[in-house]
Amino acid sequence: LREQEGILMAQLDQAHQELTKEHHEYFSSVSERRSLLDTLVAEIEKKCDQPVVEFLMVTPLRVVSPPSCEVAKAPIPELVSPELQRTVKNLSEMNQLVVDAVAEFKEVLVRSSVGNGLMFLCCALVKVTLDPETASPYLILSKDHKTMRLGDGQQKLSDTPKRFTGSPSVLGSEG
Repeated sequence: LREQEGILMAQLDQAHQELTKEHHEYFSSVSERRSLLDTLVAEIEKKCDQPVVEFLMVTPLRVVSPPSCEVAKAPIPELVSPELQRTVKNLSEMNQLVVDAVAEFKEVLVRSSVGNGLMFLCCALVKVTLDPETASPYLILSKDHKTMRLGDGQQKLSDTPKRFTGSPSVLGSEG
């Protein structure tokens, strides 16, 4: 679980770094365009200080050229790709599952250290058979369907309505 948590935290950190990089690039672009707008505003304010007669006179020197206005347009923020959104959502879900599993395991260990704890811990273990039709593509089941592990990525599995797709989960039955 600690290894899995470490992997998930690394993936979450990588996604965070990518988002931070995109944020900084976007912020730089906006700052640059803001600077251009500030320059244009300063030019317009300077023109406003002129006498009315001079201000109203149209001369080629007083007309703001379209290219400078074009450059100063505010950028439209780029949307985060749906793939990146799914990746962040899946990593968050998997991270929460790991955190919950670790908390549950710690609770079992605390209970096992009190009184007849060893007996409690042994009684908590149950043999299960895992259902391959419900197994998430992130999980690798053993051939006897008794154990599983988290894979390095998604496997290509047949698409069934029972299959877990959003989180690394699988249904199991006692026995």
